[in-house]
Amino acid sequence: MSYITNLYTDPSCHKQLNTWASSGGVNVERLAGGRYRYTHADNGTWALTNFQEWPELMRSGRVVVVAYTATSGLNVEIENGTPLASDTTPSGATWKAEKTVEGGNHTIFCLGGGSLTLEALAVYEGDEWPTVQQLLPRFPWFDGGSMPLQ
Repeated sequence: MSYITNLYTDPSCHKQLNTWASSGGVNVERLAGGRYRYTHADNGTWALTNFQEWPELMRSGRVVVVAYTATSGLNVEIENGTPLASDTTPSGATWKAEKTVEGGNHTIFCLGGGSLTLEALAVYEGDEWPTVQQLLPRFPWFDGGSMPLQ
């Protein structure tokens, strides 16, 4: 049996994240299901992050998988990440997997005005990507610990 480990401890995105915007502000609204909707009215750049944990968590070479719903026209990516794959979940959320590269920030980076709700977030070691890729988007988003595979 082999294991993969989601290094992110809030895979269902129930903790509010820090925001950054090039201009204007980001409105944060807690939704009934416990997630947060982040809305930016300007057409500039803005980002979601955890200033204390993410620099180490999303260090170079790791794979970040994010599932989200967003308003039409909002461009969402992992800052300083190399795209690996993307698709939609069975519930209709968009998901993207990107491998972090050296230098700069590793945030959920947005370009344009609109709203973004994170549905799930996972961070894996780079060498786990082939296994993760085979499972996306069908498996549950485990926190911490390990997920056994047959």
